Amino acid sequence: MRGEVEVWSGDELILKEANMLTDGAGVLLADIMTVSPSLSGIDDLATSSITDASNYTIQAISFGTGSDAFRSNAHSWSGKKNSIYSASAFAGILGGSTGNVALLRTNRVDGDIDSVYQPANPGLPTAPDPRKEILEDNTAVSALLASTDVSSVIPPNGQLTNFFPSALALAYTSESPLSSTFNTLKTASIIGCFPEGSSVPYPVARDKVIYFNQTVSGIEVEVEGGYFNEVSSMDVSGFVNAVSGTVSTSGLTTSSNIDFSSNGTVEYAVTLSKDDALFAHAYGGIFHLGLWTIDMKQSLLNGNTPPFRFSILNNPRKYRLFCRKGVSKDLTHIEDITSYQDLTIKWRLHFL
Repeated sequence: MRGEVEVWSGDELILKEANMLTDGAGVLLADIMTVSPSLSGIDDLATSSITDASNYTIQAISFGTGSDAFRSNAHSWSGKKNSIYSASAFAGILGGSTGNVALLRTNRVDGDIDSVYQPANPGLPTAPDPRKEILEDNTAVSALLASTDVSSVIPPNGQLTNFFPSALALAYTSESPLSSTFNTLKTASIIGCFPEGSSVPYPVARDKVIYFNQTVSGIEVEVEGGYFNEVSSMDVSGFVNAVSGTVSTSGLTTSSNIDFSSNGTVEYAVTLSKDDALFAHAYGGIFHLGLWTIDMKQSLLNGNTPPFRFSILNNPRKYRLFCRKGVSKDLTHIEDITSYQDLTIKWRLHFL
């Protein structure tokens, strides 16, 4: 089995390289060969559904960056960021009339082009290792809010997560020391990483990116919205769900051609909106990609039973890393942050 990844920025091919299978792929094959077919005949949906083919196919994709990036760039906290999240600045959003959730990157580099930005820590990925079960190690943020370590409330999971949608952030922090509205907004800004969908009414809660350094007051980039949160295809942990159809802006799609019986090739595709890419760049960029299957054992041990329905907040699906791709240059790198285009990932696996 082998595979390769293509990444397109608009209609420009910016990457085409082989991927790496992980030990999780071998574990999945072992599961397929050892699950008893007799379970399908049991008159109990939770038991018979264990044999459903969907439990043994690619079900999600996620994105990651290097461990250092989780303690810098938009993940960091500062006095200047705190001043943006003042009561006066957010009085409007709390009243439902105006205001924007802000992202701040504290080390914008000045140049001839005012919209050039170089991340403080370029998030280089760890060395390829097929034994890895997550995209990156040591991804805890280092921010303290309300005398609380944010990572103690939202444990790191090795990839870019999805806390900007207000419904997710408020629900996740509701019974924690970060449950106040201001602390929830601040937490979402630190954890990131993808903007609300375009249907969120503007100017009630439209996200934006603010760039500044010590000498420049700042430039702001307002966004139209992300694809993932517009269609609720990404959960709070950053897993983009596999969806039916061929429209890659709706989630992770799966397709094969008429030669599948001879070449065994399956293509998985997903598209980040230009604003999804902009926000990912703000949080350190994308240096990792991962394809995931359902981890049946962990899903059952977590108290869930199949069929496992995807949920953006309390997702009953626990995932196993099947293959990953690490790159040495940020896939969201751009010279002019006002000129982002949609970013499409095409991942082909050859099963024959």
